[in-house]
Amino acid sequence: MDHKLEALCKVCGDKASGKHYGVISCDGCRGFFKRSIRRGLAYHCKESNSCIVDVTRRNQCQACRFKKCLSVNMKRDAVQHERSPRTSFPIHCTGLSSTGRRNNNNNNSNTYSYSGSFLTAATSGPFLDLPTYHFVYPQPSFPIHFDSLVSKQNVWDLTISSQQGHPENVYESAAKLLFLTVKWARSIPSFLQLTFHDQSILLENTWNELFILSAAQWTLPVDEEYLVRVTSLPNNKAKEKFEREVKNFKKIITKFNNLNVDYTEYACLKALTLFKAETSELKDRLQVEMLQDQTHIMLHDYCTSQDSHKARFGKLLMLLPSVNGLSKDFIEELLFRKTIGIYK
Repeated sequence: MDHKLEALCKVCGDKASGKHYGVISCDGCRGFFKRSIRRGLAYHCKESNSCIVDVTRRNQCQACRFKKCLSVNMKRDAVQHERSPRTSFPIHCTGLSSTGRRNNNNNNSNTYSYSGSFLTAATSGPFLDLPTYHFVYPQPSFPIHFDSLVSKQNVWDLTISSQQGHPENVYESAAKLLFLTVKWARSIPSFLQLTFHDQSILLENTWNELFILSAAQWTLPVDEEYLVRVTSLPNNKAKEKFEREVKNFKKIITKFNNLNVDYTEYACLKALTLFKAETSELKDRLQVEMLQDQTHIMLHDYCTSQDSHKARFGKLLMLLPSVNGLSKDFIEELLFRKTIGIYK
């Protein structure tokens, strides 16, 4: 009688699908390790760097999961030397007008035309003629088309006040940004074709990061002293922590501004954040992972379409860990408590 011993993932103990990056592992841990290495992600444990990593708890702490991947000897080099997925034809941004790339001339106007399409980052139309992207492998059921990410739909006017005499205006602007961020996600065809359950899970787990990206894009004015003064905090320790978070928030906005991230880059960064396959409770994790991988390739090819921007792709990805470092509770307390009645 032939008994087959079922191989288990050395990282989480789930059923293994084969040997990936030198270690017997499941598809979930394989994908998690691949994304972590390719994007240069840095994780921080909120506990004591000793969280249990098993089938049911592997998504609870990314830092300890990544640490476990390394401890069982998953190989970084195997990811870096892995061949990129093939495309049906070379991806070029030849249809991009000169206004579509980064503009080093700052516009002093504080009124912007904001597109509700999640991946457009409020363009005024320069990307409408971009080619459609079709990927052969991996092939999701409903691939992302580049023109759908940068289409001019559901255009809104977003006025951000920079008047230092009225710092309370930041609350109104923040509420508008949050509303438009959710509307942006719900206008992406490939996102809407996910189950309603997965749409809700993704938005619930990423809205704060998407908001931070939008705040950086529109340079949301943050008056540090005012926010600390009007926010009710129980003790000095909480006040000190809040002050640190406000400073980090301002630093993030400054980092994006210094790199002069353009509309299309913001669009792709938001998509990478939204399609987070490691989010727990997803029913169609593989589909979300494929959508994220597609966006990853789009951003890479967009950044490398000009010889002078070969290193830009890596620089953009290095911005994302800082966005992930700010908690939902902080964003709620910082900007939305007065506006939409969130209390902790």
